[in-house]
Amino acid sequence: MTIAARSILFVPGDRAERFEKARASGADMVVIDLEDAVLPDRKCAARDAVHDALASLTEPRFVVRVNSLDTDWHADDVRALAALPGVAGLMLPKAERASDFAAMREAAGESRCTHWSRPSRQS
Repeated sequence: MTIAARSILFVPGDRAERFEKARASGADMVVIDLEDAVLPDRKCAARDAVHDALASLTEPRFVVRVNSLDTDWHADDVRALAALPGVAGLMLPKAERASDFAAMREAAGESRCTHWSRPSRQS
């Protein structure tokens, strides 16, 4: 899929209340960022928020910038989000080789959200 965009708006993944406002902004593409815009101790909560917000949509509206391949969060990001109806695509940061995209594509194709489950929250 090719997406042409003259304007791209990034929204932090831990700010779910901003997702729809960003989409209504008129930007050609809205990217929900789970990588640089989210502090490490908020990564899992941000993924949960993005999952919940995009799982209820019936058409693709957002691109999600997942964490890079070399992080502990990448695989769960891809498994949780790749097949959601609200996701138009995944953006891979810090990719250096074509094989990086192939690895993400393979993980997304295998997952279809079947291997990810939200960890129970500890109080």
